[in-house]
Amino acid sequence: RRQREAEEADYRKRADRAARDARDLWARGASSGQSAYLQRKGVKAHGVRFLPDGTVLVPMRDAAGELQNVQRIVPEKPADGGTDKRYMPGSRKKGLWHLIGTADDAAVLLLGEGYATAAALHEATGRPAVVAFDAGNLVHVARELRALHPKATILVCGDDDRDTEARKGVNPGRQHAAQAARAAQTPEGAAGAVFPEGLPEGGSDFNDLGAHAGLQAVLEQVERAAAAPQVPMPRRAAKSGRGATNGSADDGGASASPPAGPGGAASPDRWGFVVDDRGVWHSKRDADGWGKRVWLCAPLSVTARTRSDDANGWGYMLEFGDFDGNGKTWAMPSALLSGEGAEWAARLRDSGLNMAVGAGTRTQIAAYINTRQPEARITCTDRVGWHGSVYVLPSGSIGPEDGRRYVFQSDGAVDDTFRQRGDLAEWQTNVAALCEGNTRLVFALCGALAGPLLPFSGLEGGGFHFRGDSRGGKTTALRCAASVNGRENYMQQWRTTSNALESTAVQHNHALLVLDELGQLDPREAGDTAYLLANGMDKNRSTRGLLARKRRTWQLLFLSSGEVGMSDLMADAGKRVRAGQEVRMVDVPLDAGAGMGGIEHLHEFDSAAELAEALGARTRRFYGTAGRAWLQWCADNFRGLGGTVRELVEQQRGAFVPEAASGQVRTVGSRFALVAAAGELATRAGITGWPAGEAVRGARACFEAWLATRGHLDNSEQVAMFRQVRAFLEKNGEALFTWTQRGLDDHKPNTPYRAGFKRLVDESGVPVKVDSATEYLEKRSADDWRTIHTGFVEYLILPEQFKREVCKGFDAAAVAKVLRDRGHLKHEVDRLTMKQRLPGMPKTAVYLIKPSIFEDET
Repeated sequence: RRQREAEEADYRKRADRAARDARDLWARGASSGQSAYLQRKGVKAHGVRFLPDGTVLVPMRDAAGELQNVQRIVPEKPADGGTDKRYMPGSRKKGLWHLIGTADDAAVLLLGEGYATAAALHEATGRPAVVAFDAGNLVHVARELRALHPKATILVCGDDDRDTEARKGVNPGRQHAAQAARAAQTPEGAAGAVFPEGLPEGGSDFNDLGAHAGLQAVLEQVERAAAAPQVPMPRRAAKSGRGATNGSADDGGASASPPAGPGGAASPDRWGFVVDDRGVWHSKRDADGWGKRVWLCAPLSVTARTRSDDANGWGYMLEFGDFDGNGKTWAMPSALLSGEGAEWAARLRDSGLNMAVGAGTRTQIAAYINTRQPEARITCTDRVGWHGSVYVLPSGSIGPEDGRRYVFQSDGAVDDTFRQRGDLAEWQTNVAALCEGNTRLVFALCGALAGPLLPFSGLEGGGFHFRGDSRGGKTTALRCAASVNGRENYMQQWRTTSNALESTAVQHNHALLVLDELGQLDPREAGDTAYLLANGMDKNRSTRGLLARKRRTWQLLFLSSGEVGMSDLMADAGKRVRAGQEVRMVDVPLDAGAGMGGIEHLHEFDSAAELAEALGARTRRFYGTAGRAWLQWCADNFRGLGGTVRELVEQQRGAFVPEAASGQVRTVGSRFALVAAAGELATRAGITGWPAGEAVRGARACFEAWLATRGHLDNSEQVAMFRQVRAFLEKNGEALFTWTQRGLDDHKPNTPYRAGFKRLVDESGVPVKVDSATEYLEKRSADDWRTIHTGFVEYLILPEQFKREVCKGFDAAAVAKVLRDRGHLKHEVDRLTMKQRLPGMPKTAVYLIKPSIFEDET
């Protein structure tokens, strides 16, 4: 509760500051002026003000008439495709409106989305018109207007977003207008919604209708609706037929309870089904004709058949309304009808479809669905991500369809974590701006932007792991990354099974998977998990009939955090990290070197903790808009995007990776370069709000931190082989090796477990010839025998000991080649060993290790 109160206090503080800024800006505006926007829309200035550059200021007031915000409408839309309507940073919008005309004692109040729409309504009808500023605010303004005007008729003049509906399967203008009309409908006051008819191509609102057909057409349609206001019911026509929009609203709702009477006068079809506005009915046929009709469920439409690209995975596109009238769609796999029906029926009930109870009812509804024969076809997929130039999400699609419609289809319920709240400008101000100057936070954000570019880069999937102490800011960085695409639950936890993680990976295909607290993962599964996520394919499994089940695939980047790294976690299970695992999941030290964990720049805050708390609160209020805007930009620039991405990745990799780097370092460097390229490209597209070069600076700092921790530029397997040999000699050089000159001496120290021999060599590598008698005499005559024999020790390792003990866990030939390539192995021309005479043995092939192995600073 304290956290919630702190968040609310912070929100009020920012909103109050934004309101003061809005009042200052409003005071600077002139009551008259010129605006290219008003000229283009063909409407007049009604209670607005102007800035010298032609920007229109539209006041946004609350129910008390207090100015809380200002909408700024710039003269022309930005060239990059952004919006021409902007608000004060950190301000509120919910429940604020602008009134055109006088509402006192008005019989009818008109409510529209934008200023141009409300102005056209007022100029056509003379009635007071209210600006709600966007579709999502219609319902809040409708409630406020009803409280102020309990007996007035509130007519919501909604937009008909047909183009959006054709692309994404949802019509937000109709959805939110219908919701607002329902919210305003009371026993005392009537309410309804009306939508423009006869719109031109590309038009959506009453301003477009007025420009196309004249204000008289607006007047006639609005007055006809005002005389008999109606709240829209769910549309039954197959107009949306698009992605699975779980939880999104439509034009109206289904009946909250089954109707008492029969289903109208329509005759049953040949299967005995009748569908009317009250629902789906069924009757049986006997010798006397059709029998009594039985109600099965609320209105349910099968608007299209779905199938995958390979003509498998068939299903049905279902559309219905829930108890509150919100429109729902579900791409239901046909395979679910092969069972008893409990699974799909539970899914429909959970989504709000009113259904009769009983197994018999399920059987009849299944038969109804199975007998529908819509002509429309939709391509379904069980993976989010790019499908051609379309990016499919659980709740819809982004991008031009080119004649094909796509839908996300899943056997079970999917938690759609790709959500939005606020607008892009608010996210830039409240989240991205605070990340600027903090390399770890910038890198996290850029990682989320890099996910959709992975298939264009030609690179394999992989991940980054922020490793650092508790309270160092790891989770804060992950929350910032998650805010690009969704709310806080976009961030997943490592505490899961491998099967569940596979399903999660499919839902994050061509995106960034965010995983917190690596320490929660079972150490025995840690290494396999890194391979699983990066390689992009689930395990081979069989069906109940022992047939091979279709394997799911994905391609993603993942961002992880934890107090331990992958190698530490695997060590707990007695496992050694393989080089492939290290390359697929690289440790990035969270500490940025400023003494504040992952924080370097505090902005206006007094401490790193305050900044982290502020980011945590703000990422819960502003999220998802940057990811949607980025995907839309990528879809709009789909042609040629691959070439651009690959060129930028190559450019950044050349700047990051040293010339002498091994293939593994270059592979990892390419992934860091992709993150840098994505951040810079998104900055050009107006997504981040950062200056050019900020993304590169963050990615480069993280790459160099990883490289410094790694400690070398070579391939990890080769370094591990080399270090194992050197460690063996450091540990066992005295105990397991016999001096060659004393090999046959009965008085020599015992070597019970011999791995080989050792001998002195001079600085040029030539063996020092000395026998045991000479050694004994010199010891007797010299104060320090070591001063006589100045030199170094080389080791002659017996072949089987080299393979079994020295190279344990590695291929012996590969280890010998590493030693040879590093200049630490004496060998014959055509082999990796050298034959030597050893005490008590004939000429024997040995691995001869030079003393230089101890000088190598790898």
